[in-house]
Amino acid sequence: ALGEKGDVIKRYTIKVGEGIAGKIAQTRTPIIENNVEKSDIFNPKFDYLTSFKTKSILGVPMLYKDELIGVIEAINKKDDKPFDYDDLDLLQIISNEAAIAVKNALLYNNLKSLFFDTIESLVNAIDAKDPYTHGHSKRVSEFSVLIGKELNLDSDYLEKIRLAGLLHDIGKIGVEDTILRKKDKLSEDELIEIKKHPTIGKNILAPIDLLEDIVKGIEEHHERYDGKGYPKGLKGEEISLLGRIISVADTLDALTSDRPYRKGISLDLALERIKEESGRQFDPSVVEALLSLYRKGLLKCSGF
Repeated sequence: ALGEKGDVIKRYTIKVGEGIAGKIAQTRTPIIENNVEKSDIFNPKFDYLTSFKTKSILGVPMLYKDELIGVIEAINKKDDKPFDYDDLDLLQIISNEAAIAVKNALLYNNLKSLFFDTIESLVNAIDAKDPYTHGHSKRVSEFSVLIGKELNLDSDYLEKIRLAGLLHDIGKIGVEDTILRKKDKLSEDELIEIKKHPTIGKNILAPIDLLEDIVKGIEEHHERYDGKGYPKGLKGEEISLLGRIISVADTLDALTSDRPYRKGISLDLALERIKEESGRQFDPSVVEALLSLYRKGLLKCSGF
């Protein structure tokens, strides 16, 4: 819906067969009505709800092949002129193009939903390797997106953050279960093995074109702002923003979650520890975004 009352009319729906638009949907045929007051099928309900005065309507069905996608209406032609068949031909062309565009958008959204469902299934399989980190990847993704929103990042980048957060530990597929499930302190050799998971994750995802924009976030989420992290020892803004965000989110969830060798700490204490590492382990701007979320009451951790 466009025009003066567009935002208002979007709140309402019309049943098939109801009013002129509903009749068009029901019969799949266009209607020209230049005097709605004399129409037997015009429903004045929406004029009442929007304080709008409808005088004339031109409506056509939006059809994709044989599938009804919706109805397009033009209301009150300029200068109170009547709608004619030239107007109908033009609106029909617009309707045909719109139906294709809407159908493609629906197909894209379905594919996107399937894609994310597949990713989440994969993530659940990763988390299942270590029962003590069940749900960790999803929580890291959620924290990361919150931080991204607080940094005023656009919706496309937030989607990359969501994906990178979900997949940040995918490299653990290549780490022995005995190491991941070990309750005691890891040996030096075991630490070396587990530190390989960011690189393994990068190698797993690199061949997938659809995920090329998030690979750096996977590879770099254990880098440190002071350059003392792994696997590359990157420093400051040499680390991708994805990596810097996920690093903070990952640490927050790790600190506040129970592990075999310790209980999770409180959210307040976790934030204090992260704040202490601002400028050393973490990007100060990302830490500040996290603290801002907490001050606004937007940060919730499991168990707290």
